[in-house]
Amino acid sequence: MKSPRFLELVPPLLLATIAMASVGCATENKLLQTPRYSLSYPEFWKVESAAQKDGDATHVVIGKYSDTNMNSGEGAQGNSIFETSQADVDVHIYAWPAVSGDDAKNLPMKVRSMLLGDSTLSLDKQGRMPDDRDECGRQFKPKFNFLGGQVDTLDMASRPGRRFILVGGQSGGTLMGVVTSVPYEQDGGLYCHNLNNMRIQLQYVLDGLTVKPAPAGPPAPPAAEGTKPPG
Repeated sequence: MKSPRFLELVPPLLLATIAMASVGCATENKLLQTPRYSLSYPEFWKVESAAQKDGDATHVVIGKYSDTNMNSGEGAQGNSIFETSQADVDVHIYAWPAVSGDDAKNLPMKVRSMLLGDSTLSLDKQGRMPDDRDECGRQFKPKFNFLGGQVDTLDMASRPGRRFILVGGQSGGTLMGVVTSVPYEQDGGLYCHNLNNMRIQLQYVLDGLTVKPAPAGPPAPPAAEGTKPPG
């Protein structure tokens, strides 16, 4: 086990990588299975519910891994006080049959439209954030790696309320949507700290998702007796 002093000197992205990779006695990964996908996740993530069918949510809460202050390296806010007040990241994962045509041209918006009736998210009450915003004094990268490619985000928020990031992607006959959120803090420094942490954790969620092969269709009915099968 590394000493607390060692952990304080590790940049936050490397520290998160250490936790996810189960180095030493840090943590071990678990595997959640649902009908359409699997999720590999570290044991300190809390799985509140697992999807049983299309449209169900797998709900995961990602809290602080430890009380270690991460105040150096990429994404650091320069003040360790925000680490002690860091918010949990709320994650909802969804899956449906893949879509095509116009529905497939903007998958984040398609996912949003399919979740408007979900009262736990209340996406209909969230305002869309401008794509050209300079948030927290810099431009966050607009894409995430998901299902073998890069996907755009749909960023939403309500004040007071929560800050949301939604992504959508398709693979193997399955449409997937992932929605993460943190509280919209009035303290600008804490808000930026939580936003940066949410983006880091979202990429780890996407990295841990694997779409299962589409189920085989029903076998073709046998040819009627005395008829010749086509072809």
